[in-house]
Parts: sequence; C-alpha cells; structure tokens
Amino acid sequence: MRALTGVLGLLLLAACGTTEDRTGLLRRAVSPAPQSGWVRLPLDGAAQRGMPGLWLGDAQGRSVPFLVEREGLWEPRHLDLARLLLGRDPEGRPTAEFSLSFPEGWQVREREQLRLELDLEGPGSWVCPVKVERRGEGSPIALEQDLPLQVFRLEGAEARQTISIPWDARSYRITLLSAYGKAPSIRGLKVSARTEPEGHGGEWLLPAALERKTEGHWRLKLGAQERVVGLELQMEAPLAPVRPGVFLPRPGAPAGADLVQSTSCDGLVWNLPALETRSSRVSMAPVLTDELELVFPAGANLDSARVLVRRETLLFPAEAGANYYLHSGGEARRAPGDLGALPDSSRVLYQRKPLSLGAAEADPQGVPHRVAKVDQAAEKSRPWLPWIAGAVVAVLALVGARLLRRP
Repeated sequence: MRALTGVLGLLLLAACGTTEDRTGLLRRAVSPAPQSGWVRLPLDGAAQRGMPGLWLGDAQGRSVPFLVEREGLWEPRHLDLARLLLGRDPEGRPTAEFSLSFPEGWQVREREQLRLELDLEGPGSWVCPVKVERRGEGSPIALEQDLPLQVFRLEGAEARQTISIPWDARSYRITLLSAYGKAPSIRGLKVSARTEPEGHGGEWLLPAALERKTEGHWRLKLGAQERVVGLELQMEAPLAPVRPGVFLPRPGAPAGADLVQSTSCDGLVWNLPALETRSSRVSMAPVLTDELELVFPAGANLDSARVLVRRETLLFPAEAGANYYLHSGGEARRAPGDLGALPDSSRVLYQRKPLSLGAAEADPQGVPHRVAKVDQAAEKSRPWLPWIAGAVVAVLALVGARLLRRP
C-alpha cells in the first residue's frame, strides 16, 4: 500500500514543477546624470504600460529606490503674510498687495507655485481675468502666461476663487479685471506654497484624428496610448460657458455603442468675442488611452482640439555619470527603505533637465516570473493519472475492507 501511494505521489510531483520564464525580460538604459542629486525620469507609453512592475537598477543589477511623481508629493505649506493691503486702484479695480513671511530656512522657490485663495464678495455672475505683478525694488513686473488667469462665478457653476502662480518673488500685487459682470471686492487672501507636478513636463499634442460623429459629439484619436490629463478645446463663437462631457470607449464595445464609461472633467469652455473673454482648457483625472469622445450641448461646435499628455515620471537619487537601467517584464526587485522620509524640498529638482530612456534590449539582470513546468514524461503520463489514482483508491478500499473483516 505504501508503495502504491509513493508511485502516485511521484507522478503528481512530476507534473507540477515550476521553471523560470525569461522571454519577456527587457531593460532600457537611462541617460547619465550630469551631476549627482535628485533627477527626473519621464516614462513613455511603452514604459508606462509596465507599471507597477518596473524597477530601477544600477550597473551591477542592484535595485535603486525611486518615487513616482504625483500631486501632493511635497506637502503644501501655508505661508503667513508679512503685509496685506486690500482696496482698489485709481481705475476702481479691486486689488490686493501682499508680501510673504518665510518659514525658517526657506527662500523663494522652496516650492514651485503659490496658490492664492481669494475671499471674493460681489453679486450676480462675473468673469475676471487676474493681472499679477511681482513687486521688487524697482517698477513692478507683470506675469505673462499663455492664457490669462481667471476667477469667475457663473449661474449654475461654482465660483472659481483660486489661482496658481509661479513662486519667483517675495511681494506681489494682483488686480481683478472685469470681462463680464461687475468685478467682486477682495475681502481676504490666503497663500500656500506647493509643488504641483502637473505644471511641469506636460506636452500638448494634436489628436491624430478629430471626427465628428453626430450633433455635439466628437471622437479624438491619438494614434497611441498616452496618459491624458487635460484638453484644450477651441469652440466656435459665440458660445456661453458649457461643461464638456468626456468619455472613454468601453473595452470590447462595438462601434456606435452607447457611451457609459466617463472620466471626471473639471472646467468650463466658452468663446465670447463681444466680451473679449474665452476659456478653452479643462483638466481631467489622468487616464491612459488612445481615444476619447467629447459630448457638448446641441449648438456647441468644436473647431479644434489638443490633448495635454503628462507621462508618469520617476524621481530618484543618481550619481553623476553612473549607469542606470529601467527593468520590466518580470518580477519587480524592490529596494529597501522609504525615500519619502527625506527632506521634501523640490526647488533644485525642477531646475534640472530630465533624463531620458534608451532602446529596449534583453535583460540579463531581470527577475523572471515562475511558471508551471511540464516535462515530456509527465505530459505523457498526464492522461493516465486519473486512472492510476482511481486504481490506487480501489486497492486501498479492498485492503481496508479485508482489515475490517478480521476477527
């Protein structure tokens, strides 16, 4: 009986071994850092598809710790105001002048942006571009941006009362310019210093194809999967503020199927030349896709569109001139410890040029997946295993019955 049990066990073990699968192991060289310290490594579409199984290694294959850049990586910090003056300029426009009081050891650009939270008071609906000036020893210097900063309150929409500006001075002056309605009074101001990664490394891309499907319904095709975080939508004038609907095609859904999978979208778009005001940019929760569908109310026409692509970025400490590799396709080799415990200043990090990835090659240092192994002998015996197991059970039953019959 023991012999039969042993034979069955050996057959089962022969059929259930494991082996290593190295076929999918790839690595990509990282361009050397010109100087030691924190560096950024943006990922392309191919690398992003390997998340979260990626790992960084040095020339010897040792795992290198890294962080994934994200909102809130460096905690925002409230800044006290050394001086705050609220009022109106000679033209009657609401203004606020303020100077910052820095925490001990801090200096300008200890974070990348300043977020201004405005306490505004005024009746009705209004749209106000915000003029920002840096105040120094000489004349004030106006902040210039691609699109003007705006605060607004429109019927049926929440008031937008926050703006973000680059932190490149100690003293500022802001002025509300009335584009629509009566500009509200500024009753108070709070300032926080923060690093917002969405302000860095983004790239505007024209869609590979913009197709109008039906009234108010367009499809954007990007040509390849990208991590989309925003849209720039140029609307035909005149158009009052509308909120676009942004949808993702359902996986496996046939062409023309109803849109049910949506992604969150923040912002309104409009185009009113008579009021000299326009808004075209909306933000989205990051989504990896090669296609989007946009839906507008009837009568709203889309002239052109661009997508804001922001690729995942790895942050890690690199030695000048050292060779590093990004590994994918197998098990991740985790580095011990937690980089997040280090001081959180980002002032130097964003002043340096990001590193880049090279071409993919076979990875001799990768950690392969373990897969089931079936050798030839086991494969030949596999069809007979149920019969052998049944025979062993039958023999054991007969032996047991005989033992029970003994006096």
